[in-house]
Amino acid sequence: MSLWFASARRAADDVSGHAALWLPGSLAWIATVGWLVLLLGVAQPPSTAALTFVGAGFYTSGAWPFNAIAVVAGAFGVLAIAVALFALGEAVLTRGRRATSLHVLRTFTLALVCALPALIVLAGIGIAAFAVAPSEFNSPSDAGGGPVARTAMRLLPGLIGLLVAMVGGAAVHAAASRMAGHGESTLAALANAPRSLASAGWPALVHPIAALLLRVAYAGFGAVLLRVLWSPIDSRLLSAGMDAATLLLLVGFVAIWLCLVLAGGAVHAWGTLTWTRVLMSAEPDTWTSRHGMETRGRL
Repeated sequence: MSLWFASARRAADDVSGHAALWLPGSLAWIATVGWLVLLLGVAQPPSTAALTFVGAGFYTSGAWPFNAIAVVAGAFGVLAIAVALFALGEAVLTRGRRATSLHVLRTFTLALVCALPALIVLAGIGIAAFAVAPSEFNSPSDAGGGPVARTAMRLLPGLIGLLVAMVGGAAVHAAASRMAGHGESTLAALANAPRSLASAGWPALVHPIAALLLRVAYAGFGAVLLRVLWSPIDSRLLSAGMDAATLLLLVGFVAIWLCLVLAGGAVHAWGTLTWTRVLMSAEPDTWTSRHGMETRGRL
């Protein structure tokens, strides 16, 4: 634990002293969590009636199952764009000015491969939801806390599996992307990633959990803050439409959201730099002499 604390503290010092790290971190943040923070802060959650209507519309539509296939295909397209932005941010954070298009491509490939287990689990959750949700939404409304809660509870094992797959995939990606960014082939980096994580010991287990908790906590704070700030703007838009006062409120809202994105980039950069230090400390001779890894002064 002391090794992880030392790595985390030094990474925090690096992030606080190098604002240039926040921009690539912001790219990765907005591609992974930042968009969800904005969505939760601005959008109204759908009602049970709306969910029931949309679900029934999918089943009863003459385009079924092609409408569902189109939605899934669109989701995968958006996912590919998000992974590309994430790869660009991660390549800059781990390589600095030395990042090339090849580093970005390798990081992109590794991100897709490491995300594959989570995507498989997510697909299983989606299939299970299609099987479970209709019966839950057709049950009496007073049975067990509502159809959304009942559906979530029945899908809980899959959701736990998704969380484990995400944390494990992030750890493997962290090790593999650093190896691939410093000369090893993509396949060799994937094959050697478990050995690198095992060499790092407990810090390699503690850090992905700590980084996940920090990101969830910050994302929750950002979503609540944006919800509070958006509420009066939404009320004015519904009552008076767009006027000068509402426009000023919107400008302030966007400015605060951009500040939250930059802060989220700092949080992401801290997680990435801590990974670098944790993995460097596991094999200091190999990483420092062979790869020349340095954090300070890269940007």
